[in-house]
Amino acid sequence: MRRYCAHSFVFAAALVATLAMALPAHAQNRNPDSTLFTIYNYAQQPPTEISWLTCGSLPQSEGCYGSGSFEGFTNVCSVVQSVPGAINLNTVLRYIYILDTGSSAGGATLTAYKRTDAVSQTSDTITITMVAFVPLPQLVGGTGVTCYSAQNPDYVYAGTNQSTTAVAINKTNYSVSTAGDIPGTVAAITADSYGYVTIVQLQNGIPGFTTYAPNGEGEEDGGGSYFMINPIDGVNPTNYPLFDAAGLPKLGYWPKLAN
Repeated sequence: MRRYCAHSFVFAAALVATLAMALPAHAQNRNPDSTLFTIYNYAQQPPTEISWLTCGSLPQSEGCYGSGSFEGFTNVCSVVQSVPGAINLNTVLRYIYILDTGSSAGGATLTAYKRTDAVSQTSDTITITMVAFVPLPQLVGGTGVTCYSAQNPDYVYAGTNQSTTAVAINKTNYSVSTAGDIPGTVAAITADSYGYVTIVQLQNGIPGFTTYAPNGEGEEDGGGSYFMINPIDGVNPTNYPLFDAAGLPKLGYWPKLAN
């Protein structure tokens, strides 16, 4: 069973003496923790524990407001987080998903954590609880595999480079279904800022792709290796399979049929 461990800590937060200034008009819809950031690290190989530290500034304080760790893993190989969203004027909700290869071929798992930040003028009270532990025997895990994961509003997608299928984990009930329509081993999983996800698979070195909509419905598939980009992390194209020009889609559009 995976568990979350909060470290005791003492941080000196320098109080700001002046009154908090009003937010500019373009920032009125920001989450209450939008001036805070969380950084992560691991201290052993393979990663069996991921530590985190949240720092930044609030209207009447600045410094570091919380720390902790995600523990009890065999080999953390991919971590992805949902888009944070405010559930009221002072509280932000996000989910963190950790993919672990396990120690054997059938030992891959996904662990889901719920994080809430209760923010005031001077502090951020951070609460993290484990909400699901999902075995993924459909994936080939164990040591030495490469992992991929991405998430959108409804699903977490996961795969390894030894698996002949990816999986989609429903974020509501944590049921697992296979993903990826192309035969062959999983080679990449990427997502864009709207929640579309593309899975690339290789069969005898020939790539094919499947793209899923934000609601998990299949959107498109075909030959070639495609990757998606987003506004946060830069993508190194050489991390993805070389494109096969023969897999170019036919351009064109057509009207939708009436229901």
